Amino acid sequence: MKKILLIVSVLSVYHGCSQKKDKNIVKNNLTEAHSSNVEHVLRQQLEKGISGEILNSLDTETYTYSKEDMEVVIPVAEKIILSKGYIPPSNKAFSEKVQMIFKRKIDFNLSSKYLYLNFNEKCDKEVKYYRNDKSVDVTPYSYYIIKNNNFITELYAIPELIDYKNAYPKLAEFEKKSMEKYMEDGDEVKIYKWKDVSDLKERRQNNIQILVNRNKYLFNDDRAGFVWLRSNDTWFLESLVKTFGYVEDKALLDFVLKENYKDLAELEKILISRSCGGKNRLNTEVFAVVKGWKKKELSAFSFRIQELMYTLIKKEEQGKSEINFPELTKILCETAYHMSKTDEDSYYNFFPILNLTEKYREEIEKKNFYNNSDLKKVWEETKTGGRWRAGMEEASLKRETLETITLYPRPDFSSTPKQLEISSEDIEYLHKVSDWDFVRVPHMVGYLAPKNPKKHSFLVEEDFTPKEEKGFWDKLFG
Repeated sequence: MKKILLIVSVLSVYHGCSQKKDKNIVKNNLTEAHSSNVEHVLRQQLEKGISGEILNSLDTETYTYSKEDMEVVIPVAEKIILSKGYIPPSNKAFSEKVQMIFKRKIDFNLSSKYLYLNFNEKCDKEVKYYRNDKSVDVTPYSYYIIKNNNFITELYAIPELIDYKNAYPKLAEFEKKSMEKYMEDGDEVKIYKWKDVSDLKERRQNNIQILVNRNKYLFNDDRAGFVWLRSNDTWFLESLVKTFGYVEDKALLDFVLKENYKDLAELEKILISRSCGGKNRLNTEVFAVVKGWKKKELSAFSFRIQELMYTLIKKEEQGKSEINFPELTKILCETAYHMSKTDEDSYYNFFPILNLTEKYREEIEKKNFYNNSDLKKVWEETKTGGRWRAGMEEASLKRETLETITLYPRPDFSSTPKQLEISSEDIEYLHKVSDWDFVRVPHMVGYLAPKNPKKHSFLVEEDFTPKEEKGFWDKLFG
């Protein structure tokens, strides 16, 4: 019996060692196969160089990157980030984060190894192979979400990640002896080699830091990674918000807002997200962030929002809006509502912009104030600038002297005016915008045209001079 047990034990130990040995053999074979692939691709990249020059003046690409290059980068990049402390999330956690940030769904059942991200056109999902070095050709900024390995990377050339001279000395020698030039379409192309890139070491170190900190921030919620990116990879961070509509990280949103809100085009990208399906969404998360800003900064932000509202209205009138009228009205109305609640000092400044134009008033009322009773309350309180009170209209009718005025919705003769019969006492002059008077009358605000109008349009950039103190419309295009 003891002999049998001894034989079984020996066989079990032998079987366990055999299994472990088999796994090591498989692992070593995979490592060897990968190393062989790296050498093969690296040889091609070194032979063709980083770029070329035609006629000593024109830069040209000498190497076309492909799926083969990408396949080699994946394990190299993974090894780097793991060695720097990156912790790959579970497939579920990774998939949820990718959906939240990039609005892309990962199907782990598909055989594809990665998803393609075009940071210039987020709806483009067709895989392309481009490095993000734009020194020669202007191509889309491209990134790749690696499934199962669960990280994000660019397509790098191997010399941009590996010190190939030390890791592959034979290939470094090959590069020295490889061709210096070649002929293409009758022109001589001089090859600019990787070994001649004077700051290649610094580039490589920076690439590794970018690769590591992007992944640690996005998928490990690493705040140190975010701080590093904020100083060294601003464009990437801003693209997450402005291109993909990632607004769930308040610290990121705060940073991107403060960097961009003074530029109306960039502010629009942050405030309104457009899905690939064509729907537009107001990112209300913005208002919660700016509510915590200092008073002076919040006031400046409020002016920019008012400017943006006016600009969007103008684009719609000119037929240049990318947003259909019902969606635009809802976005403008909700923007006015949230800003009225966010900046108490500008409470009366937002809804009057929409109240100037009848079709916006009608759309808002038709949609029942978007089933928001508080929005309706703020609209009623602020739509005329907050000065009108019940009984004022009746009192004005009792006055003996009435005059007819022409009130424009904008300081622009091309806008459609209204003729009003009103007492001069009911006209409150607020301030000037160019040479137009911005006034408040019962139930509305608007513009009185100058007696001697300037030849150029108000819409041309100029310095607005206030009557008493600068308000929103004075700073509208300042």
